[in-house]
Amino acid sequence: MKKRMKLHTPFFLSLTLIAVCSILVLSVAIFFWYRSLTIQNVNKANESVLLNTANVYQNYKDVAQNYTMDFYANPNIHALMMSGDTDWSDQLYSALSQIKGALIVNPYLENAYIFGTEEPVAMFENLPLSLDSKEALFRKIQESRIVESPFLWTAQRNDGSDVQLITVFYNDRAFANSAYYGGVAITINPAELQKNLFVQQGEDSTHYRILDEHGNLLMHSPGISEIDSEMAQRIIQTDASAEHSFVFKGHDEAKLITYVHSEKDGLWFVSETSYTNSVRDISNARNLMMLLCLALTFVAIAIAFWISRRMYQPIDRIFGSIVHLSGSTDSPQSRDYRIVNRELETIGERMAQLRKENDDSAVLHWLLAPRDADGSGTPQRLAELEGSYCVCVLSAEKSCDEMLTLIKLTFEEWANLRIFRPHRHTAVLIVSELTPGCLDDPEAFQKRWNQVEHCADAAGIRYTLGVSGLTGVAEQLKDRYDEACDCRRHVKFRKQQSMMFAEDLLPLHAGPIPENHMEPIRTAVRKRDEASINQAVGQLLSVTCEYRAEASTAFLASLASELSRIGVKKAEHWDLNLLDLYPLIDRIENHDELREWLEHHCRVASERLDRIDGLQTRSLAVEAVRYIAEHYNDPELSLNALAEKLSISSAYLSRLIADGTGSNFPELVNLHRLEQAQRLLIGELELDIREIAKQVGYNSSTYFTTQFKKRYGVTPSKWRIHHVLEHKEP
Repeated sequence: MKKRMKLHTPFFLSLTLIAVCSILVLSVAIFFWYRSLTIQNVNKANESVLLNTANVYQNYKDVAQNYTMDFYANPNIHALMMSGDTDWSDQLYSALSQIKGALIVNPYLENAYIFGTEEPVAMFENLPLSLDSKEALFRKIQESRIVESPFLWTAQRNDGSDVQLITVFYNDRAFANSAYYGGVAITINPAELQKNLFVQQGEDSTHYRILDEHGNLLMHSPGISEIDSEMAQRIIQTDASAEHSFVFKGHDEAKLITYVHSEKDGLWFVSETSYTNSVRDISNARNLMMLLCLALTFVAIAIAFWISRRMYQPIDRIFGSIVHLSGSTDSPQSRDYRIVNRELETIGERMAQLRKENDDSAVLHWLLAPRDADGSGTPQRLAELEGSYCVCVLSAEKSCDEMLTLIKLTFEEWANLRIFRPHRHTAVLIVSELTPGCLDDPEAFQKRWNQVEHCADAAGIRYTLGVSGLTGVAEQLKDRYDEACDCRRHVKFRKQQSMMFAEDLLPLHAGPIPENHMEPIRTAVRKRDEASINQAVGQLLSVTCEYRAEASTAFLASLASELSRIGVKKAEHWDLNLLDLYPLIDRIENHDELREWLEHHCRVASERLDRIDGLQTRSLAVEAVRYIAEHYNDPELSLNALAEKLSISSAYLSRLIADGTGSNFPELVNLHRLEQAQRLLIGELELDIREIAKQVGYNSSTYFTTQFKKRYGVTPSKWRIHHVLEHKEP
């Protein structure tokens, strides 16, 4: 009894310790998980506000940018830039009044400058700058490309004080070597813009800032004016892959810092929240959780005691059985955990050996000791045979019987066949020499397989067959089997081919297929054209047949996974798992089935895009884009006129067009005009450049030529000549 209680006591203590530790670990994990979740939620909320602030900032900047483009496109202002003639006319007065009106309507816009080729020709300043600053700004606009707009710089006022300004501009310098023909610049005062970006927070403990690329404070919400230099440096030096939040312990209380980076503007949008407020909910729940842990601990001790008393006897019998599995003569009273553990280790080692033996499977067992072709007779080791042999792996759509009959009839006079049938659709064959040297003639060997293939095609048998290389070494039997399996798996990547030999694998690429081969499929799916999809799938399969089966299967699995995500909203996001797709593709037997499977995925993705397009046709952005496409040749077409027609603000319309197309209003209009100009340059050779410019909506042929060259790199005349010469019949 003393020995029995010796086993019962550690069993009870073990259950108790496990239960208590589990409760403590679970409680600690829940506490830290919930704390992390709470902080994540605060971070998400702050990040959402920051992204919205970044979008609003971008909108204000886009408004200023649109002003510069509109003013630059104004023919009267353009003429003023080119000539420097400031003689007032009604048209020039109207154009300059628009500039002055823009500064009045938008209080954060301080100054507007019109620069000629040699010097500023007109300027409107709410915040007068010194002559040196104006001269520096002129040189900056003269030397900068349009993609460098906007930029942040420190200017000097007339009174000698410094002020930070954001300047947006527009000129014709698309490239570094482009000529300069003047420009338009508008300065934004960050101190005024922050009044529009940030509103009074009230009792909210979260504050927001905008930092430039050097960590200097550019704008901030009410109630704060400075930023800790250490915190600023930590933000701007953050690696791109790191999480955009951290807890900063400055001179006062700890703060939760969240930030996002706008790569386009080089600005950092930062939020600062009291860390104590961030984890207030979990702190209040901590005491309740501790009491709950204590209660659960006492319950666990009671349950462990009950389980140990009720389950001790059957467990004791189990331990006794384990001890005697190996024939041990130890009495039940003398057994303990060490003996049980030793016996379990012995059993585990034996199970591992059995699993290893079972992994060879029935096929490998048969390969190592094949019987006669009909499965009868005494097993004969392959090592006892002489001569060369090959291994074949066959699978058929209905049954292997017909194919096996053809192979037997073809090889019965000069080769011995040993056949293993895992099931009716699959067979493994060993083709060995009846007479030493009869398989050494590769042409005769290939000819007989061609005969089998011809007869199978004539009979309409659907099958796949992989044939390994010849060898005379018995120890290579498993390698030949794997080689035949590789051949059979690769057959489906080849069009109108059901049989493949080991020699066909030698020229195949062993590395992964480059991802750029997916692009034709992506393009075809976006076009939603059945013929394009079929053509792209055919081209892709012609590429996969040049690679190993493993690389081709992995490539198609990745492509199918990507197709499953096309057109699916994040809220409804689902995609096929690569681990599920890989065996699914591997089980496909022939080329036609593989092609049909891939085309089906393409069509499903295309149909989802069609449904999305159907929903988008009712949106304002699509209506605006359609109107631009129909009225691009109207010289009076403008963002304000279109916004008035749609009964929305011009700024909102500009953002809708940018979000929907990726281009702003002037770029989209220019795109339609220049594309139509290309058609006229090709199809209407009798029209000169001025007439084409007028037909597509440009008031100035010079401006048309500038826009055309900026987009296509050459003037319209040179482009027309190049196209005519290129398509001239020989």
